[in-house]
Amino acid sequence: MVRTPRVLRAAALLALSFAAMACGKADAAGSTAAAATPTASGNPASAPATATPAATPNTGDPGMVVMQKADKSRLLGPENAMWVVMISDFQCPYCKQWHDSSMAKLKRDYIDPGKIRFAYMHLPLESIHPHARAQAQASLCAGVQGKFWEYADGLFANFGTARGMSDVSPLLSRLAKDLALDVPAFDQCRVSAPIASLVANDIAQANQAGVQSTPSFIVGSFLVQGAMPYKDFRKAIDTALVVAKSAKGAPQR
Repeated sequence: MVRTPRVLRAAALLALSFAAMACGKADAAGSTAAAATPTASGNPASAPATATPAATPNTGDPGMVVMQKADKSRLLGPENAMWVVMISDFQCPYCKQWHDSSMAKLKRDYIDPGKIRFAYMHLPLESIHPHARAQAQASLCAGVQGKFWEYADGLFANFGTARGMSDVSPLLSRLAKDLALDVPAFDQCRVSAPIASLVANDIAQANQAGVQSTPSFIVGSFLVQGAMPYKDFRKAIDTALVVAKSAKGAPQR
């Protein structure tokens, strides 16, 4: 069983004055996107309680070793920094929108300076995105070979190509080849039980927490939903950093 540490507990939802676009499970009922407007809430149960990648202790079991490598590959930034966790779907157009407009800036402004610890978690919305789970598993297998983030970039860059395919496997293998990965090992990995379990663990965490749309983010002690403009995302991070610093400096009772 994959054991997940309860590291992040979101205490509130950010109150924002605009609607951020997101892909949601409600889309399967007919709408093309869910407009998520975060609202203020003081209920800790209203946001993900276990929004961290799975802890996969190295026990010497080959499957657990694979899971550990894949899990670690999707983390960026120092261990002691404030967490920012992205819950995403590679077939969601709003996840792509956020990635294309904000990921490089986030890395420049917050990850590289060591201000945050960034993680990517998977919530493939398979009822509307039939390739999303296969893409999620492929990204983790690229991570096993040290190329998670480069592979994620490739998936978003080929968003339109994947959408028009009935079988996405040739594209997944081609992206691995483009990154000079061991393609036979990659192809074997992406249909393996350990990687399937890791994605299933992400989905279970998101479902348990009530996350229904992508992209969603845990920013310190806040839940942020939708592909908001980078300037607003910065405000969310800066606010969370102030809250985290204040809480760290508060006297213990």
